[in-house]
Amino acid sequence: MKVFLIILAIVVLAFLGIRYFLFRIGDPVNSKVSDSYFYHYRKKMIVHSPMGNWFELGYFESEADVESFQPINRDFGKDKQDVFWKGRKQAVDYATFQVDASGIIKDKNHVYTTNGKEYNFLGIIEGADPKSYKVLDPSLPDHKRSSWFRDSNAVFYRSKKIEGDPVTFKPLNDAIAVDANFIYSIINERGDGMYAHDVNEVIRKHKRMEGEIKVINDTYVQIGNAVVSAFTKEEFTIHTFETIKSTKVVDYFTIVVNDTLIYKGTECPEIDVESFEPLSYGYSKDRKNVYYEGKKIIGAVISDFEILSPDYAKDAKNVFYKNSVVEKADPKTFKRTSENGIWEDGKNKFRNGKILN
Repeated sequence: MKVFLIILAIVVLAFLGIRYFLFRIGDPVNSKVSDSYFYHYRKKMIVHSPMGNWFELGYFESEADVESFQPINRDFGKDKQDVFWKGRKQAVDYATFQVDASGIIKDKNHVYTTNGKEYNFLGIIEGADPKSYKVLDPSLPDHKRSSWFRDSNAVFYRSKKIEGDPVTFKPLNDAIAVDANFIYSIINERGDGMYAHDVNEVIRKHKRMEGEIKVINDTYVQIGNAVVSAFTKEEFTIHTFETIKSTKVVDYFTIVVNDTLIYKGTECPEIDVESFEPLSYGYSKDRKNVYYEGKKIIGAVISDFEILSPDYAKDAKNVFYKNSVVEKADPKTFKRTSENGIWEDGKNKFRNGKILN
């Protein structure tokens, strides 16, 4: 019995010791307002810990005044003289600072973004008027509404001031917006794969033509007898038809207008729309041919065509890199190596569809 009690005492002391030295958070400051602000377990200070998960998400020991601190929402709070975000003191006007119901962060001088240049500190949205700054269109779905704002003079997209009439501007889908006079391309990133990078630009592209506007899907819009998209290198394409009798959505990148298939903003008249079938990684096929990014892969045999990766495919006779045959590659033994971007067939190694010397 003595041994058991000794072991139990050791376990309890060990637990208390671990808790004392490792536990960072104690009681929440105000659990009804924020699940991320706490009193420190053993120090007289305020701690910010995302959703209280300090072990995985970390914590920050704030310099906020413990007696007067109160959370504003999950991540914002204030004490008797300063405003804090994620526990860090922010350079804002204390007396007029507010976070409104739509999530707009502002004071009498500026509108702020949480995507500032300095991590965990607010950034100023340049050119935004705090008196008139508001959500562009409350009827937009949540994931879009939070990206679009306007003030009395301009439109703002993801905290950037853009061209456009703030009264008539309207985003139609992920790629196209209009106002009373112009059509705009919404460009969120440039580059492919690992080279892709965010840009979040809205660019005035074309005078708005006459005609009823119909949103075809998330990337194509019909205006009168024209279809517009923002996929090509020019980041804007207009396809004009004598008349548009029908539109059919195939997927995010592909639609059929009348009898013409459009893939990533490019018309593909040689594709048979009746038998067209999208595959993966930009590959597709119809009853006669296989295609990559809407372009025919010359020599590919449909019956034994196999997609290997976003860039490579093969049939019984050839290996293909995108739309081209990989010279001297054996499809029977062609496989990925452990080296990044390197493939082999037992005789040669390949990168980007070419033999490595």
